[in-house]
Amino acid sequence: MFFPNRRPAVAKTDALICAVAIDAEEDFDWAAPIFGTPHTTSCMHHIRDLQAILGAYGIVPSYLLTHPVLEDTEAVHILRRYLARGECDVGVQLHPWVTPPYDGDINGNASYSGNLQPEVEMRKLVTLTECFTERFGRPPRIYRAGRYGLSEHTADQLEELGFEIDTSLAPRTDFSAEGGPDYSGYDYGPFWFGRRGRLLELPLCRSIVGWGGAAAPPFYRAFTTPYADRLRLSALLTRTRFAERITLSPEGNDLRAMQRMVRGMRRTGTRVFVLSLHSSSLAVGRSPYVRDRAELHHFYDRLSGILDFMARQQPIRFASLAEIPALLEPPPPRSPDA
Repeated sequence: MFFPNRRPAVAKTDALICAVAIDAEEDFDWAAPIFGTPHTTSCMHHIRDLQAILGAYGIVPSYLLTHPVLEDTEAVHILRRYLARGECDVGVQLHPWVTPPYDGDINGNASYSGNLQPEVEMRKLVTLTECFTERFGRPPRIYRAGRYGLSEHTADQLEELGFEIDTSLAPRTDFSAEGGPDYSGYDYGPFWFGRRGRLLELPLCRSIVGWGGAAAPPFYRAFTTPYADRLRLSALLTRTRFAERITLSPEGNDLRAMQRMVRGMRRTGTRVFVLSLHSSSLAVGRSPYVRDRAELHHFYDRLSGILDFMARQQPIRFASLAEIPALLEPPPPRSPDA
């Protein structure tokens, strides 16, 4: 069970809230995240333009830092400068293949931290936590498992290390073909979980929306099997907008799709949104989403477009990830025998 004692998190008011989460990570081959492969952290030196766009809307983004980024003195200096001005927040993200200790080779299967032995996962989490604390003078409170690779032990480990927010759930997504977890049965929505019931899950903002309504998710799942993919049945659902899986991200999602997603989720009662992106999309040729300068401009156009849509047409209050727990009703008390 990834999320023990799961209970819905309810916003205190009907106001809409949006946070921005950034996977602040090394550049790597997304098709082969394996121990020992070359990588750099140069993309983190390109956050000025991103900060200018987000700052125009008063947004304080949360950078979720991998171990190589924490080891990059210049990147940490840049982040600490924004942090001191209250213009960003920071948390951590575990990429097992670049986080010591290394117990044997980290292959593609073990790039999902949930496939590690629990004690190995914990040792890597401790390394990441200690490195962050050394760089920023306080322990991290926000966590994301790289590749969304949770294990059934992660919740206990996060509680033990004092984390308050997890962002590792990728709703309506099945990674099992690659050796990862299957989250296809989860829909988007924040919730409390953990043995003490006080960890807050803020998932990747991904959902299946469309005029199919409640029928859209089961149809989408049925039409995205390997056999259905060969017949391109999922494309039919998307073209007709009966059911389409959309992520609130300028990566791989056009502006109109993101607008449809926000409107659709708002109609069904969603009050908290989390927009996400990768730091590798801030530099040309570092991610599948930004392969040349034209795509970089389109990326920023989509980002600016969805922020403007949310700010002006919804409207939405922007908050950092760390601020969201205070905007929710407190978690319900646990029963003594739970």
